[in-house]
Amino acid sequence: MRPPRYEIPRCCRTCLTGLIALIMGSSVQAAGVTLIGNWFEMIGTDDLAMGAGTDFRPTIETVAAGATLGITNTQGAPWTLWVRRDTSTLPAPVSVAVRRTSEGAGDGGISGGADYLVVQDYEQPIFQGVGDRSGIGLQLRLAGISISQGTGVPGCTLVYRVQ
Repeated sequence: MRPPRYEIPRCCRTCLTGLIALIMGSSVQAAGVTLIGNWFEMIGTDDLAMGAGTDFRPTIETVAAGATLGITNTQGAPWTLWVRRDTSTLPAPVSVAVRRTSEGAGDGGISGGADYLVVQDYEQPIFQGVGDRSGIGLQLRLAGISISQGTGVPGCTLVYRVQ
């Protein structure tokens, strides 16, 4: 018997723009964050670990730069990028993780964030930097998807904030 095609997005609507701003002082403008990229894929028989009769692969990932992030208007000051899961219709055992895959370009630099961070319903720091940066690569990973969860189109929204 052929297993049904499960319409579970790997992580839909992970793109947010115009995110919460950084206030560095009363006379300084707020830094801005821009995220470009959505991740929406159908999970089906091609994602079975070992073909018919098996479950889905344990993890599913985007390409290394599945999304790109830009931090602007920092005035050369240090900052920290935070993430949280805002809305989610993912089944309870399913987790979404994010990591930084490149430093991007621009003034200053970036540190941390090379390892996956499982995103929770509360804010967590991903990585730190100094100065304006553009083209910072982010990779997302979904874990815990199972054929026993049934069909549907669950997803989640991640919110990024710079401080």
